[in-house]
Amino acid sequence: MPKAKEFFSGPSGPLPGGRPEPGPDAGRRGRWAAALLLSAFLLSLQGCGAKTHPLPEMVTLPGPVTGLVQELDQDGHLWLSWSIPAANMANRPLRTLDHFEVWAADYDLGAFCEGCPVGSSKVADVFLAGAAPGQAYWPGPYVWQADLRPGRVYVFRVAGFSSRGGVHPSAWSEARVWMAEPPGPLSSFSAVPDDLAVRLSWAGPPDGVGVQVQRRRVPDGEFDFLDPESDGRLDLGVAYGDEYRYRARLVRRRGETLIPGPWTGEVAVRVEDELPPPPPAFLDAAITPEGVRLSWADRGESPGVAGFYLYRSLSGQEGFARLGGLLTSNVFLDLDVPANRDVKYRLTAVDDSPRANESRPSPEAEVFFAPAAEAEPGERPVFEDPGI
Repeated sequence: MPKAKEFFSGPSGPLPGGRPEPGPDAGRRGRWAAALLLSAFLLSLQGCGAKTHPLPEMVTLPGPVTGLVQELDQDGHLWLSWSIPAANMANRPLRTLDHFEVWAADYDLGAFCEGCPVGSSKVADVFLAGAAPGQAYWPGPYVWQADLRPGRVYVFRVAGFSSRGGVHPSAWSEARVWMAEPPGPLSSFSAVPDDLAVRLSWAGPPDGVGVQVQRRRVPDGEFDFLDPESDGRLDLGVAYGDEYRYRARLVRRRGETLIPGPWTGEVAVRVEDELPPPPPAFLDAAITPEGVRLSWADRGESPGVAGFYLYRSLSGQEGFARLGGLLTSNVFLDLDVPANRDVKYRLTAVDDSPRANESRPSPEAEVFFAPAAEAEPGERPVFEDPGI
């Protein structure tokens, strides 16, 4: 099979042999040669400064491409992507890059020999894209796509070529693609809202097969893979009130190749906050000439709390009745306290989610009034402060 073109540089002629015997004019010639060399050196210092030895052309060729990645879809399409070399083969700034070449060899899946010599042929030239202002080259990624046959193993090699068509033999990067049998569909996939999260579930995959999950935000988001390092069954990267679509598939790994099965249907979920805040703390009831003054911890001490509901229960009354609407401060003056009644209060916190989740009640605060006979006509009842 044809091989990748390799560019080598070397001496243009034979290396010199032994030292010649000195002749009668050897001294004169030596003095003239020394003078000429000194003149050339002085001229070089007056012009461009002292020069270093040039690098051999071989090591100025492009180095290996970076980030060579393969992606295989469920229809058997391969996408190879890579970025330009980080430097030349001497690990110095890249000065010459003309195009990339993709070479390939393929084998029967059952007859592939791991570690055996690989013969390949060129399948594509990938030319450089225009660079942005200030860039020598557009960094990429560059993408090449091919349709592959099932039951085969493909070995792809990618390298950058110089403007003179040179490639260093060590600059080739390799990707092996295994076109094995894809797994079947994933069963029992579901996505349901949880508190500030989405809970995912599916039937356990067979041995040697993994699961990939993608999410997009409705209406215009694109599908992205969820982080495989996090808990795959609970998606915490969501926002209140937004709607998301989820889908999943089975994948089988062979070498570096992930062989995917078909995607499930999309499952729509709207994220809601279902967890109520903790109950308020330090509810206190104090008697004043105007009525009962109630105070509690400020909502700034409880992030996510939008306000409070205050409830009151009078002696002889079953249950508690709410006083007014949502309170946003931490102080309330109850001016409408009936005479001759013991009074109990309790408080709840309400969060700022669309569901307005309400907490459990706080501990009760209670005040007691003095007997009616002790109160003068027209005066407000006198309460006993229990010191709560």
